[in-house]
Amino acid sequence: MIRALLLSILLACAAWAETVSVGAAISMREAMTQIAGAYAKKTGDKVEITFGSSGQLMGQIKAGAPIDAFISAADKQVDDLAAAGLVDETTRRIVAGNTLVLIVPADSGVSTGGFGDLSKPEVRRIAAGEPKTVPAGQYAEQVFRSFRVTAEIKEKLVYGTNVRQVLDYVERGEVTAGVVYKTDAMESGGKVRVVATAPTDSHDPIVYPAVLVKASSKREATIRFLDYLGGQKAREVFAAKGFTAPETAATRPSR
Repeated sequence: MIRALLLSILLACAAWAETVSVGAAISMREAMTQIAGAYAKKTGDKVEITFGSSGQLMGQIKAGAPIDAFISAADKQVDDLAAAGLVDETTRRIVAGNTLVLIVPADSGVSTGGFGDLSKPEVRRIAAGEPKTVPAGQYAEQVFRSFRVTAEIKEKLVYGTNVRQVLDYVERGEVTAGVVYKTDAMESGGKVRVVATAPTDSHDPIVYPAVLVKASSKREATIRFLDYLGGQKAREVFAAKGFTAPETAATRPSR
């Protein structure tokens, strides 16, 4: 009798469980994977995450990809989707922030003290995200302008399709330096060195807005997960991975 009752409860729970599809900026990969696992254990709902550059994911949503929620590494991509009527602005919230850093290979002997040194001849190649699709690349462009090195480094730039590709270029020593998020550098496991942190007033605030995609057929389940991202457990994971608190990120002065 008890065994039959437990089985019926388990079957009922399985029937209620839902799978939510999330498109998230690749810089959140480790944090979001951990958070999704904890959420599944707590609720029974499964979270399937597609990682990529924010611009690429935005394009997939515009093309009708079955994504329930989108987490970008900048406001721009969510703004574009909102303008196209593809996301529900009432569900939009900032879940984390980040910091932009300049990195070099761990064994690099090049003297690169900061962004202002990128124009030096010994800095031969610089990796950054493709500004058209990668928020980290857009932030990097702003920093280059702030330090007035844009013209001098134009021919040195090597663009990555996402911020993790930029990290990979630096780890393998294929470039002299690269611009990534602090969280990416932390995930490198000692393969790179951070030589400078971009001043917060040299670029727009780095924020991660999360929003419901209007085409989702799982509105309630998706909003439950978005709410979880703003809770204490998720915040602890984000903090441990190097992300800044959402309120801190959102209130940084804009350029």
